[in-house]
Amino acid sequence: MTRRILIPSAGGPGCVNLTRSLALLGDEVWTLGTDASPHYLHLAQTNARELCPRREDEAAWVADLIARIDKHRIDFVFPNNSLDGVLLARNQERLPVRTWLPVPAAYAVGEDKWATYQVLSGLGIAVPRTWLIDRPEDLAEVFAILPPPVWVRGSGIPGKGVGVASLPAKTLEQATQWVNYWDGWGKMAASEFLPGRNLTWLGVFAQGRLVASQCRERDAYVIPHVSPSGITGAPAISHTVHRADINALGPQVCLAIDPAFHGPAFVDFKEDGAGQPRVTEINVGRFGTTFHFYSAAGANFAELVLRLAFGESLPRWVREYDVLPEGLYWIRTLDAGPVLTDAKKLAEVLETGRLAD
Repeated sequence: MTRRILIPSAGGPGCVNLTRSLALLGDEVWTLGTDASPHYLHLAQTNARELCPRREDEAAWVADLIARIDKHRIDFVFPNNSLDGVLLARNQERLPVRTWLPVPAAYAVGEDKWATYQVLSGLGIAVPRTWLIDRPEDLAEVFAILPPPVWVRGSGIPGKGVGVASLPAKTLEQATQWVNYWDGWGKMAASEFLPGRNLTWLGVFAQGRLVASQCRERDAYVIPHVSPSGITGAPAISHTVHRADINALGPQVCLAIDPAFHGPAFVDFKEDGAGQPRVTEINVGRFGTTFHFYSAAGANFAELVLRLAFGESLPRWVREYDVLPEGLYWIRTLDAGPVLTDAKKLAEVLETGRLAD
């Protein structure tokens, strides 16, 4: 039976990778992609592509979605964008099809980095020490407590917070100018700088039960020179790892947000100077942008969500942790890749100086 799936914001990178993962299922799926941009709609890789209203008009966006569900006989709506996901979660009872999403309250915490910090730190979960910066005096107090650099970034508070805008500020003057530039007083946060490895953990839950997960380390980023921190959020090189500490923390974070957490989520970590991971953020209701890495390697989390939603038998690769081997590498950059390889092949290149066919 062919599942008919609607993917909102289908021209965005996360949804393109979702579409690629679903395409691995062949005739089992048919996809409709919608996008509010007549430009980015061209990037969608779905079977059909249609322009839709902007999500800022929630009522029009939802009404249009319901009309397309009826017109195309859609079985499942599959977002991979938290802005779409929260609209769907808020209007889930109106949708005449299945979804697999967290509750709106989980999105509310996940979208708000300051709220995330407050929830996790209140439960004793390892997070970087963080302060909301309301006034210049707050920033001065942080520099009196923390050694530089101090990580200054948007707090992510919906409707109030600045976006990423991350800077490892070396001086109080530099940090103050950065907040002034973004008009960020009351909208930005300052945290201790974490110098260690950058890790992310992806898990899929069913009413508070972890079904499957995988961790990877981000080794390098696409066009790092455009960001003061060298981190752009788009990994150019990443590889799978097995870490007991991350496997313990990942579910703990999700269940701290919602004890009955439901749907996909990925949690980001940065190691401190002692190599201990600290939670930097959680993204609820979606996969990471480059999760197609896992699909290409044989663990298709998109397929898992569909099978869970329709009550079907789960793929054979499914287990709670470490669904893929260690040392698989995903290599990509702008308009190039992605390529899946492994640590052995990379070692051969270093040894021989060439890449064999």
